[in-house]
Amino acid sequence: MTKAFSIRILYLIIFNALWFTAVSSAKTIYVSNSGKDSNNGTFSKPYKTLKKAFSVLESGDSCFIRGGIYHESITINNLNGSLNKPITIAAYNNEVVTVTGTKTIDAKWNLYKDGIYKTKLKNDIWQLFANDLSMSPARWPNGNWNDGSLWDKTQSMAWPEKGKGAYGHHYNAALKTLDFDLTDAIILVNSGSFKTYASLVTEHTPGSDNFKYDTTRKKIRVHFSFKGKVFKHGYFLEGKLGLLDVPGEWFYDPNTKTLYFYPPDNVHPSDMEIKGKNIDYAFKLTKSNHIRIKNINFFGTTISSKESTHLSIENCEFKYPSFNKRMIGDLSSISETKFLTRKKEDLANNKIINCTFEYADGVGLKMTGKKITVENNYIHDIDFSCITGGYTIDMSGASDVKFIRNTVLTGGGSEMYKAGPRHEIAYNNLSQSGHLQNDGSLIQVSVAAQPDSETHHNWVHNTVKQGLRFDNKNTPGAPWGENGTMHHNVAWKTDRIFFKGDNHFIYNNLSFDSHQNDLIISSDTKIQGHNHGTITRNNLANTMSGSRSKPGKDFPVPGIVDHNWSADVKSGDIRDQLRDPDNLDFRPKPNAEIIDSGALIKTKNIQFKGSNPDVGAYEFGDSYYWIPGFKDKTTSSPVPPHNATHVKSNASLMWLEANQSNESLVYFDSNLTAVETANQSSKCFMGSFGSETNVLPLETKNINSGATYYWRVDSKINGKIVKGSIWTFKVK
Repeated sequence: MTKAFSIRILYLIIFNALWFTAVSSAKTIYVSNSGKDSNNGTFSKPYKTLKKAFSVLESGDSCFIRGGIYHESITINNLNGSLNKPITIAAYNNEVVTVTGTKTIDAKWNLYKDGIYKTKLKNDIWQLFANDLSMSPARWPNGNWNDGSLWDKTQSMAWPEKGKGAYGHHYNAALKTLDFDLTDAIILVNSGSFKTYASLVTEHTPGSDNFKYDTTRKKIRVHFSFKGKVFKHGYFLEGKLGLLDVPGEWFYDPNTKTLYFYPPDNVHPSDMEIKGKNIDYAFKLTKSNHIRIKNINFFGTTISSKESTHLSIENCEFKYPSFNKRMIGDLSSISETKFLTRKKEDLANNKIINCTFEYADGVGLKMTGKKITVENNYIHDIDFSCITGGYTIDMSGASDVKFIRNTVLTGGGSEMYKAGPRHEIAYNNLSQSGHLQNDGSLIQVSVAAQPDSETHHNWVHNTVKQGLRFDNKNTPGAPWGENGTMHHNVAWKTDRIFFKGDNHFIYNNLSFDSHQNDLIISSDTKIQGHNHGTITRNNLANTMSGSRSKPGKDFPVPGIVDHNWSADVKSGDIRDQLRDPDNLDFRPKPNAEIIDSGALIKTKNIQFKGSNPDVGAYEFGDSYYWIPGFKDKTTSSPVPPHNATHVKSNASLMWLEANQSNESLVYFDSNLTAVETANQSSKCFMGSFGSETNVLPLETKNINSGATYYWRVDSKINGKIVKGSIWTFKVK
């Protein structure tokens, strides 16, 4: 053995010893409600608080939290794992761990008047819960999450009378019913598009039909489209005890620390579990890297990060994560769920995967930085204040984002997904945006975000807002966007899908039942960049035009336009070409004109069956029917939809497979009990379907007109069968 070889062997032995020492030094730490912070953090002697556990974490360590409720707000600075040795913070062995921002209010309640109770608190709160449901702050007009009235602005907002008053001075005859002084009440005003602000009433006479409010506060802005149109400034009022008038509302006076509550259903507060929010953030991370947070529920609180990278938030539930502090006199921005870098192009590499965000006031999720993944999340009921930008999901400060397979529905802000540069927005199901603001779109891609963006395979639907949008300013000489791609999207019951700018690629989209023209490639010659280089191909719509509302024959689509199918040209309807779009079956009918009648686009990889691409978003004869949105723990998103009543007799059963499922087991019958109790030996078992197939044609199943049918799709996940829900439909 040579001397050099012996030295190399020695080096290897030393290296392996050092590596083994480094790996073996990683700690596993436990936290339990029954522990003590004076313990050593082992399984048998766990710590009691998360704060203590986090204080001893190092690269490669794992912190497992035992089941229970933890009420803490922890600031985490410079906690760093590494690529190969991340720090893991997780629930132990699937135990239910809830980190809460609320404290139980265990106090004596006294009757105040008319079903309203009151009690004294030692510390301020800014959100109230009864039996884990958020109660509504006292307001006028009334509105709350629990019955959905909050999102109906015909009920939950008021408007100044047209022809009366001025900016900062509103008239409304209904105000006469308010027989108390509104001076110093808080007013929330939608002043056009995404401009909503909070201010204070400065002058009011009880029982009068008008009031004045402060228009000089910071961040008060009126959108140009609403200037001079005060009658369009929708608003609601808060911050006065006199506004407490319906069950489910509450009011807190921070000066006297008195809490007033009008319980629902005539229940005494002592017979309910009452909690108050007193923590904004459970975890506040700064300059911390390579951390995984898994399988934790957050109730009435959330996470923020600043200048932190390689964070992964997985399988977490955020319920009521953020709320305003107007009840304690704070009119500033809301402490939202956010992961921020200093600059848009700073590396973030942060991930939000398989999480739920629900019932948040303020933006639902805000992220900045480069390389972000937001995948397979369910986000709903977001933002009734709308004072922090008007976005449900704010990615405007992020670049190179993958926003994939998320379901987002019901938001107050004008724009549901606000994109930044180089985003891929794919396989998302977005609906019901902009309930409390004007203008906007479900997917909004502004000038700087359009180059090299790709928006594909999304469903956008059921909204008064636009479905998909490339936007720019409508002023001569203003910059415009170029080189954006929109393909294989389906839009229905939206305001329109609308594309400004130039040199875009708009292909294989389906748009119908819009409030204006279905597919609009702007031909506005008053501004530059009016799509003379845009390629519009293989699209299917009832109306296509270069104008928002005027017919395409008078305002033709500009640019390179071919191989599209437009019902206004064909004198028909897209339903003449599709199997059953009213029941979410957007496939071409057999022998439809759109089959193989499309064309390819140079530089674009269009997948197709047959001799040429089909026109529209789906290919005839494909055995896999793509359904966008969040993959749940069980099979979801049935086609035909659950409880559909006018299904065609030649329908197919289609579904979205469960998360991590590799096999689907389908049961179908006209007998509910048979489907409920079925197994693979039952007559109603229709077969097993792999991950490449989710289409079961019913043409050969002797479907009867007027009959009701039931079906179930079980999932096989890691060898275990997970039973699915029972779905039903009626054949027309």
